[in-house]
Amino acid sequence: MPRRRTYRTGRGGRGRLHRRGTAMIEFVLILPVLAVILGLTFFVGWAMMRKHQVIVADRYAAWQRVEVGAWPTEEKLNEKFFADKALDVSLESMGLKRETAEDLVSEAGSLNRRSESLAEELLLDRFPRGRRAHLTASFPGHQSPWQREKLKLIRTIQSRHGREGITWRRDEVNCWGTLRDQFYPELDDALQRVSAPGDGMAHMIRRLYLDHW
Repeated sequence: MPRRRTYRTGRGGRGRLHRRGTAMIEFVLILPVLAVILGLTFFVGWAMMRKHQVIVADRYAAWQRVEVGAWPTEEKLNEKFFADKALDVSLESMGLKRETAEDLVSEAGSLNRRSESLAEELLLDRFPRGRRAHLTASFPGHQSPWQREKLKLIRTIQSRHGREGITWRRDEVNCWGTLRDQFYPELDDALQRVSAPGDGMAHMIRRLYLDHW
């Protein structure tokens, strides 16, 4: 009778099968971790994008108030910076502290009342001043599958930005009348009363201290 031959795979075959099964189990177990990391990446990216948009919109609002003289509307900010996707946009305004200008006025007031009045009108009333914008925007969040009542999660992001008013527009803030009333009242009255033919010369003299300040 022919003898039946048997073959053994040995340890190498069983080891390869064991390693293949271990790799599959490790891959399955790591899937939830990868899903969490991917979800956190998308969430942080979304939050950073919205935060950057709010910061840019806040800076734009402060700039427009200082340079143009009027605050932008909340509808304009929503359309221009948030693609009209924000649920609510709120803009609050406030003035910056003017401690330096107030200190200068107080120092001028230590000389005499006339100097204090002049410094107050030129530095506090007419000098460009800064503004601070406080912008708050709310965005809809992603709904979870287990939320059956369809409640929207609100994500609110805010930013504050102040800008100094350093733009002095020529002839917009006119100091001629103030300086004339402070330093040249008698001379100015006398020159205005000069009749012809000396009125031309009087007008030329008045222009020396009224123009190009």
